[in-house]
Formats: sequence, C-alpha cells, structure tokens
Amino acid sequence: MDLNHLLFQHQVAVLRASTPRVGNAPARFDRARFDLVRHYKSRIDRLRRNLGASAYPDWCAMPVGDPA
Repeated sequence: MDLNHLLFQHQVAVLRASTPRVGNAPARFDRARFDLVRHYKSRIDRLRRNLGASAYPDWCAMPVGDPA
C-alpha cells in the first residue's frame, strides 16, 4: 500500500469511529473502530520511517508572521 492510500484509509477510519453508535450495537464495535484508527496510524508511521520521510514538512515548524 502506498502512503496516500494509507492516509485515505486512516481518514475513513477516523470518520467512521467518530460517528455515533447505531441501535443496540455492542461497545466492542466502538473499540474495534478505534483500533482500526490506531492500526492505520502505526502503518503510516512505519512507512514514513522506512521512506525516510518526516510526519510534517519542515515549514510547519516555522513561526508565523514577521520575524522582526
């Protein structure tokens, strides 16, 4: 799986985990939805490490506004 696909699947998992439980679904389904979010996050982190890519670009750490 490439990074873009993992990021997409992670976002879908986040959206599904944030939706309220419907009907009488057992609480274990909620745990499973959050486990899937963590699963994709760990896969994304591992792939970024293997690629030598940082989680955020360098410009994200730069201060905002006039440096003077």
